[in-house]
Amino acid sequence: MNPALSPLPPVAHPAFDALLAGLPAPVAAPLRIAAPLLGTLLESAPYLLDLAREHADWLAGVLEGDAEAAFAALLADVAAAGRGADETELARVLRMAKGRTALLAAIAETGGAWTTARATEALSDLADAALEAALDLLMRLAAARGKLAIAPEKACAANSGLTLFALGKHGGRELNYSSDIDIVAFFDPRKGVLADPDEATRIYARMVQKLVGLMEDRQAGGYVFRTDLRLRPDPGSTPVAISFDAALAYYEVRGQNWERAAWIKARPCAGDKAAGEGFLRELAPYIWRKHLDFATIADIQAMKRQINISKKVGDIRVEGHNVKLGRGGIREIEFFAQTQQLIAGGRDQSLRVRPTAKALAALAAASWIGADTAAELTETYWYLRAVENRLQMLKDEQTHIMPETPAGVAAIGRLMGEADPAAFESAYRAALERVSRYYAELFTEGETLGSGEGNLVFTGSDDDPETLETLASMGFADAHKVVETVRKWHYGSYPSTRTAAARAHLTELLPSLLATIGRAGNADAALARMDDFLSRLPAGVQFFALLRNHEQLRTLLVQFMASAPRMAEAVIHRAHVMDGLIDPAFATEITHRAVLVAKTDAFLADARSYEDLIDRARIIGQEQKFMIAAGLLSGTVGAAGAGEQFTALAETLLHRLFNKVRDEFAVRHGRIPGAEMALLAFGKMAGREMTFTSDLDFILLYEGPDTESDGARPLASSHYFTRLTQRLVAAISAPTAEGVLYEADMRLRPSGNAGPLATSLAGFHAYHKDNAWTWEHLALSRARVVAATGDLAGKVDAEIAAIMQRPRDATKTVEDVVAMRALMARERKPRHAFDLKLADGGLVDLEFIAQSAQLVAGNTIGLPQAPTARVLARLAETGLVPAGHRLAEIHGLYSTIVQVMSSALVNPFREEAWTPAFKDLLAQLSNYPDFGRLELDVADMQREVSSAAALWYEKAAVL
Repeated sequence: MNPALSPLPPVAHPAFDALLAGLPAPVAAPLRIAAPLLGTLLESAPYLLDLAREHADWLAGVLEGDAEAAFAALLADVAAAGRGADETELARVLRMAKGRTALLAAIAETGGAWTTARATEALSDLADAALEAALDLLMRLAAARGKLAIAPEKACAANSGLTLFALGKHGGRELNYSSDIDIVAFFDPRKGVLADPDEATRIYARMVQKLVGLMEDRQAGGYVFRTDLRLRPDPGSTPVAISFDAALAYYEVRGQNWERAAWIKARPCAGDKAAGEGFLRELAPYIWRKHLDFATIADIQAMKRQINISKKVGDIRVEGHNVKLGRGGIREIEFFAQTQQLIAGGRDQSLRVRPTAKALAALAAASWIGADTAAELTETYWYLRAVENRLQMLKDEQTHIMPETPAGVAAIGRLMGEADPAAFESAYRAALERVSRYYAELFTEGETLGSGEGNLVFTGSDDDPETLETLASMGFADAHKVVETVRKWHYGSYPSTRTAAARAHLTELLPSLLATIGRAGNADAALARMDDFLSRLPAGVQFFALLRNHEQLRTLLVQFMASAPRMAEAVIHRAHVMDGLIDPAFATEITHRAVLVAKTDAFLADARSYEDLIDRARIIGQEQKFMIAAGLLSGTVGAAGAGEQFTALAETLLHRLFNKVRDEFAVRHGRIPGAEMALLAFGKMAGREMTFTSDLDFILLYEGPDTESDGARPLASSHYFTRLTQRLVAAISAPTAEGVLYEADMRLRPSGNAGPLATSLAGFHAYHKDNAWTWEHLALSRARVVAATGDLAGKVDAEIAAIMQRPRDATKTVEDVVAMRALMARERKPRHAFDLKLADGGLVDLEFIAQSAQLVAGNTIGLPQAPTARVLARLAETGLVPAGHRLAEIHGLYSTIVQVMSSALVNPFREEAWTPAFKDLLAQLSNYPDFGRLELDVADMQREVSSAAALWYEKAAVL
């Protein structure tokens, strides 16, 4: 055999010798050459010995040839029989192919010519080929009986409208040596395959029943594959074949977590595979949830516990150990991978892979697990699968249990290539312990009601003295109040703790949660805020499960309770916003634009409709804004970086919605041939300085012929683009079940609120040439295109450049700016000492310095459309504003304060919101030793800015 076969530890092999003696010399010769392997293998495995006797001529040829070529020939024989043989002949060919594949896989795997992975792939591929061939035959028979609406020559599995899905190990191409195959059969009644579509369920169900008979009937040559149909929806009350629509309806309404886990590995394995792939795309939102799903951990763990009980799984051992379901066994590796796939696969499509080994690799690539963990578990997985295969190849039994005797265990060890029974037992135990260790880290058996510092018991009517001592040592001043509060949670007083499952999670979470609160600085106040938080949280199961599994989330949540009520409110109303914080890519996402954009695009790509895209935009928008704010408040990202990321998120969502809205609008109204569009951003979006609460300031510009659209309901150009803009604004700002994405501000369009929502490029040019106010040109000084079709972006940029370079009366421009600032000071007074946008010497004054400089000295500055801080620094470099560098520093501090206020406070201009905890957080993030020093410096800075502005206007008026 190519490659050469490795020997196994030798044993006496009289049965193998008797086989050789009964064969013709030319047939026996290749078997005798392979005796160092075959002697031990066939002597140990009566099933394989019988197969070798039955297929001796074929085996001799394989041993002298190539294993892969021999297997490919078997698959070709099966396919040909499906296309042309009758039922009797197909049954014979299938059983012959199964026996020969079983013999080939056993010899190639134990002899090292194939890996265990390759052997499981071969067995899976044979199952696929057998199912396809059987369905080919059944379609030919249906055509002969007049049951089909398609031509007889087209009657084949691929044209059947029926898809067979492989689940479990078959789906992952990882079949055991003697495995059942788990299949599910769904059909598309709209394919037009059947002569009588009303009979679809009955006809397809009979086909599937007949197919199972072809696989399972024990006739000459035995069965092909034991076939299990019980993983279909509600198997106790549904036919063995149901429509795609019925299946989708079931999974979307009644599907359970164990079924989601089963469908992770599902793939169309026979029949109409194209229809099957379409069904999987439709089913994806059921399998892969929009939000991280940590309650899944509890469900999967419960499944494993049920298996342990029903199978009487005990501790790690060797003799009698269940290699699949036992402690440290194969199922624990599969659960380890599948659970994390289920939790995060909705957000990260790279995790949606079928084979277990590939799933472990994908989890490592996405940093959900370490590379060493993936490597160790993958190696261990295939080691245990190899043991399982050897258990099953002895007698073709679907067993997973190690022999009960030392001699039996030693026989398995020899088939693994290990002559020393003690060494094999040691390696086997080590593998189980390795799996058990990793599994325990993910699937905790439940936390104790004690803590490292003492008892934490809240049952009964009297306070436990040791619990009071523990709470006091944790930092709580009023331990009795703590006990009273926790009892209230346990009694289900709030919606979040009303269900038994929620209270169970909370009970196991309590020790670590109380310890985290105790470290918050003011433990009693933090607990009171947590109690208020839980009183308004609508449901608790998912949330408590999440906190149990992630310590850093507990810490962040307590910090939010203490100093960032906006973040706490976000979690109350949409707990899923915390999903992103436990994504291993969190730190990268909030600091790199490309990663953030890719993550957002990937989430939006799963949208199944326009409405779903609108909802998904809100989900990912809220989540990513929350993540960026969390990065800011935890010190992971600075204020400037947060502004850039808030803006990158807004641009990405605006761009994707713009594209989708145009397509959706065109369905009814068509398009304007030759027309192009652009979105022009102003304000903080244009300057890449958006905050958590920023609106989107933009206008829509268009250029094209003055004609009607080409759709079923045509519109004139101006009406078309106005309606399109209205649709875009609705997509952005309309409230849905998932909330509001952004408020849209379009007041900077020509003529303001009195003008049309969409402006032609010609109209934009005419307005800014003859009618625009100075303040509109100030706004235009940092405007930029954020989305466009065709070459309109370049034309808009050129138009803005022409406007900005127009000769101006510097004195008149400065007078307008000063007058406008005075008007703002009278009509829009600061609402708080830290209302740094409107305060005298605040952000508006810094922006007016930079923007007016762009109007009167743009050529000298040489930074068209640059953000405020960069222009201020450039003013120092050119000598126009000597204090420019200092002003840029002040702008940076102001921006930090505004970013933190926006992210942390719901009502930043109410004095009661400025708690000591928030003031401490603000000082810390502003790099000040305390809030008092920050407050004094900000007042000094305001005076500096006011003085610099006065000096600049005096100089600018005579430029």
